[in-house]
Amino acid sequence: MKDLKVLITGYEAAPFYKRGGLGDVMGSLPKALVEIGVDAKVAIPYYNDIKNKYHFEKQGEFEVIFGGRTERVSVFFEKSVNVPFYFLENKSYLSLSKAKDKTKRMGQFAFFDLAIVEFIRWLGTHHKWHADIVHCNDWHTALIPLILDKVKLKTSTILTIHNLLYQGIGSLKVLDLLDIKDQETKVLKRGVPASEMNVLGEGIIHATRVSTVSPSYAKEIAKIEHDHNPISPFLIEREHEGLGRHGKIIGILNGIDYDIWNPAKDESIFHKFDVSNWEVGKKDNKDDLLKSLGLEDRPTFCFVGRMAAQKGLDILMKAINRISHLDINVIILGSGDPRIERSVLTVAKKFSWVKAELAYSEDLAHKIYAGSDFIIIPSRYEPCGLIQMIAMRYGTLPIASNTGGLKDSIANGKNGLLFEKGKSIRLKKAIRHALNIQKDIIRYRKMVAAAMRKDFSWDKSAVLYKKLYGEMIGKI
Repeated sequence: MKDLKVLITGYEAAPFYKRGGLGDVMGSLPKALVEIGVDAKVAIPYYNDIKNKYHFEKQGEFEVIFGGRTERVSVFFEKSVNVPFYFLENKSYLSLSKAKDKTKRMGQFAFFDLAIVEFIRWLGTHHKWHADIVHCNDWHTALIPLILDKVKLKTSTILTIHNLLYQGIGSLKVLDLLDIKDQETKVLKRGVPASEMNVLGEGIIHATRVSTVSPSYAKEIAKIEHDHNPISPFLIEREHEGLGRHGKIIGILNGIDYDIWNPAKDESIFHKFDVSNWEVGKKDNKDDLLKSLGLEDRPTFCFVGRMAAQKGLDILMKAINRISHLDINVIILGSGDPRIERSVLTVAKKFSWVKAELAYSEDLAHKIYAGSDFIIIPSRYEPCGLIQMIAMRYGTLPIASNTGGLKDSIANGKNGLLFEKGKSIRLKKAIRHALNIQKDIIRYRKMVAAAMRKDFSWDKSAVLYKKLYGEMIGKI
């Protein structure tokens, strides 16, 4: 088979711009694909936030008609770890990384999706590079399959759902900007209210294939009991209404970049270590972490992540109140919803052994992974989750909800612990169980070693994506 030519596009990509897990995926997956022979390129908007840090080579420009006006888009280029990255610049629509107004944000990414379609043509003309597949990620790029259908550009598309909660629901006026008629769409007729559209739903129906970021999450989002979610009918239609195996939602577990998350060469931590000397390394890193935070030497649990309802901080706060008699430390790192932040601060003020850092720090995150004994992940749902994978690499055992990618990556009782999601009493029992395991030094050593040896590199996932891409060729 000839080299597969894949254009991967999304809202963010590390190291250039990252707000969440999608940024990690967009930075790591293309690198792994290139290493196994896929001709992958990446395209994201050229935000002001990126321009303030990086200065790239301009390669050309093209025009698009958006909202009845001709807009110029400039193409900038950078090669990062053998992966070509392209940055599309337009001052009117692609300068802000996070437009506060929902209508403007809808317009921003409708414009970007239109620009990507024209960019595909630009690559063909100027580089003789014709994309076999466009790999779209989340709602920000979910209109690309619809636009490709409209302009009759025969390129296969895959849409990866990283989090079903974010669907891009907004005004139908965005279709006028794209010069798309209602009858050219497939899911608008189900819109409630009729003046709104669901961008992710549109992408699910129009894309050649749909994937998500873990096998369990793929099963969870396709179940009938998700009817309360407005997007469920579109997922169910793909699964059941005559679309055959190419309608089925495939789940491919994300990985982590071991060039970044590797305690054997991590410059952020106090003492580098690997599976052969983890006991000494963990002790030194723990001593350094606890000293820096003013905590005593006790079994140490941590939480690292966004403070959003999905992440279950309220479950953790209830559990902390239930275990106040235990001789432990809890370290919480993250930021987000102000209400959740306030509740965390209230608990931290109540108990001296709880430390909360409410401004995310990548450097501190590395130190917490290296210096903690256990990481608590009480998510109500988790499409994939990367923090459990990172923590396990650093010998920090996960205590996690039995959901989504968490249960796909954690073997209960072997390299971590799982508990029933949404139940603080079950989390409390899991914490007590973890403390008992730590006292059983032989079992504890075995579990930590198993966690550190678990392979969460992108290698296996990249092979699965390459296989999926290959199946898609010729099935437009």
